[in-house]
Amino acid sequence: MTGSDMDTADRTSEFVGLFASHDRGIYKYILTLVPNPSAAQEVFQETSVALWQKYGEYRSGSNFFAWACRVAYFEVLKSRQTHRRDRLRFDDALLQTIAEERRGMEDVLQARRVVLPDCMQKLPPTDRELIEQRYGGSSTVLEIAERSGRPANTLYKALERIRRTLMHCIEETLTQKP
Repeated sequence: MTGSDMDTADRTSEFVGLFASHDRGIYKYILTLVPNPSAAQEVFQETSVALWQKYGEYRSGSNFFAWACRVAYFEVLKSRQTHRRDRLRFDDALLQTIAEERRGMEDVLQARRVVLPDCMQKLPPTDRELIEQRYGGSSTVLEIAERSGRPANTLYKALERIRRTLMHCIEETLTQKP
């Protein structure tokens, strides 16, 4: 293997590692800008390809997530041009504001993700199971209601209560940390 082949293999390995550790965050960022999940998934796929194609522009050691979000932002704009006839669209300036706000919240969101598992463990088993059914899989509230024999409205209220409990736990945990 020549030196340049090794460099290419190292860069490829570096990209795969960075992308694998940030792919969910990149998708969530895109979902902030493209609220339709199937459209967001399409933009995510385009972003993934663009990240690989543009990886030569990435400076090793810099903030990969911030760079990837910038690339994703431009992929969102490109997608908007393609779908410009859609009736429900944000103004470009508003989209940019939302994108900047979302990027600025990454540290807070990451801190919340870190303490969430501990807060989940504090839930009663039935609440934890409901959350896992709804968000851990691909089940809708209506599907869970059908399987459990409980009214969907009751499940919506239970999920709202559980989300509030989790948010309270997360906020309390984060304010107690030094």
